[in-house]
Amino acid sequence: MNARFAVLALLAIAPAGHADQVRDPTRPPRLSAPRAAAVAAGPALTAVFAAGDRRRAIFNGQLVRAGDRVGGYEIDAVLADGIRYRHAGAVHELHLPRPSDAVKKPAAATSRAATGGQ
Repeated sequence: MNARFAVLALLAIAPAGHADQVRDPTRPPRLSAPRAAAVAAGPALTAVFAAGDRRRAIFNGQLVRAGDRVGGYEIDAVLADGIRYRHAGAVHELHLPRPSDAVKKPAAATSRAATGGQ
C-alpha cells in the first residue's frame, strides 16, 4: 500500500506534459514572428537551389518557385543567383552576394619577417 501511495503522490506533483510541448534541447530557439520582422525589414533572399532546370529559393523565410506569392511579393522567376519579383506594381531583382564580395582579401605585400625570410 505504501508503494502505491508513493507512486500516486509522485504523479500528483509531477508537471503534466504533452508530447507536442516537449522541446529538443539541441534545436535552436524559435524566434517570435520571424516572417513579420523579415517583411518589415524588406525583402530578403537567403538561398537559391537548382536541380537541373528546376530552381527554388528561400525568400523572406519561405521556400518559393516562379509563380508563388509571399505577402505582397509575386515571384516571377528564380534565377541562378537571385530572383525576379513584382511588388507594388514594379518589377525588381534581388541577387545573392558573390563570394568574392564577402571574403576579405589579404594585404598585397607581406613582410619578410612574417615569412621567415631575410
